[in-house]
Amino acid sequence: MVKKLKQQYETPTEGWSQERIEREDKLIEDYGLKNKKEVYKAESELRNLRREARRLIAEEDEDQRKDLIERVHGLGLITKKSGLEDILTLNTTDILNRRLQTAVNRRGYSDTVREARQLVTHGHVYINGQKVNIPGYLLTQEEEKQLEVRKPEPEETEEVEEVEEEAEENPEETEEEQEE
Repeated sequence: MVKKLKQQYETPTEGWSQERIEREDKLIEDYGLKNKKEVYKAESELRNLRREARRLIAEEDEDQRKDLIERVHGLGLITKKSGLEDILTLNTTDILNRRLQTAVNRRGYSDTVREARQLVTHGHVYINGQKVNIPGYLLTQEEEKQLEVRKPEPEETEEVEEVEEEAEENPEETEEEQEE
């Protein structure tokens, strides 16, 4: 029997909402997302972090608090000295700023976020020597330091090669053409 995978995100519970739709469309445009599913994934990740922070505030379990704060600090969402209350103040854009696609664009490897997405999906982005081709991958602070982009060298077209070959065979003709 094949195991069905659980959906990794929650869709909005309310029906049609013009304000929500406009906010999601703006996020898609600003962060170069493929579709609303990626917005929902970021919102679900944030919702899970907040839920865990609220639970730990109520329970007052110090070990689990430290683990959560270290994990969220590792993602670069809060500072090391922050508390659980700071996790509750995070928003969706904080999560979207930690995506690999956004980091590639922010570092200047691409002119647009869409170009950054293309670099990632085409396999030109490496983290610590490992190829990563998932634009939605959440980078830790350590991984962001190891980020590198290896852009391929442009290949010469056949036309350019033919012109170069003709120039090598008939150097006198090309000099005459340049004088005209």
